[in-house]
Amino acid sequence: MPFTTSEITTFMKKSARPASSVIRLALIPLCWLLSLTIQAQSGIHRLFEQKMDLPESGSIGTQMLRMSETFLGVPYVAATLEGNPTEKLVCKFDGLDCTTLVESSVALAVAKMENPTFEGYKNELTNLRYRNGDIDGYASRLHYFLDWLYENEKRGRMEDITAKLGGVPYRKEINFMSNHANLYPALAPTEVWEKIKEQENEINKREHSYIPKTEIQKAEPIMKNGDIVAFTSSIAGLDVNHMGVITKIGNRAYLLHASLADKKVILSKLPLAEYVASVPKHTGIIVARLSEPKTHE
Repeated sequence: MPFTTSEITTFMKKSARPASSVIRLALIPLCWLLSLTIQAQSGIHRLFEQKMDLPESGSIGTQMLRMSETFLGVPYVAATLEGNPTEKLVCKFDGLDCTTLVESSVALAVAKMENPTFEGYKNELTNLRYRNGDIDGYASRLHYFLDWLYENEKRGRMEDITAKLGGVPYRKEINFMSNHANLYPALAPTEVWEKIKEQENEINKREHSYIPKTEIQKAEPIMKNGDIVAFTSSIAGLDVNHMGVITKIGNRAYLLHASLADKKVILSKLPLAEYVASVPKHTGIIVARLSEPKTHE
């Protein structure tokens, strides 16, 4: 912790050092923290440049998969977007959960093909993560996958292809966050809880599709590298449990994801259908495909 004013005064009385020396000592922890911040910022910029140096692929899906593969082995870190006093854009490459893996990979792929600068990456990440690209408090973040997909499809970044893959109606009341506000400290203010509740009501007015777990293998041949897959939930009020990126090997689809069990980003050993069958709380999948972006000049 930095020195307090009273600690500086006491130290000056007991020390023969001039006040300027004491103040310099007091500034050491602050300088150290600033140095760490600068190192972290330079580290993520260096990693970003390395990712931008990868060869450009012919399609956004392949580019998406290539970017997600650069995170293989990166540690799983839960709740990477939580805990800030005020809502702000969080950019991390050294610790990811399932959501930030997908968002980071999409933003990197789009930046590579449209605007290969760190500002371009941050702009796309902001547009992906926040309603209308506006960071305006906790409720401006797209917390539910169904809402995230709806908003990003509306702006033309991706398409929900679940119905095209043989999906059936996904009828479920979404209200997990408002019903479990005790799990979300940011929902303590009534006005924030009310905004989340309003968003849940809007989600529940829309039509959704999913592919039941027994039908997934039939859809695997139609999936493509870089498709985004989310796993529908048996938990009351919750839309999905998990998400990741599709990797095709022959006609089978595999899952590249940030795994809580393995504590890192991995490629699944089992094909997608078998993986979902092995997880009782997964009832099926929702699949999204990125739209081809404007090629940067």
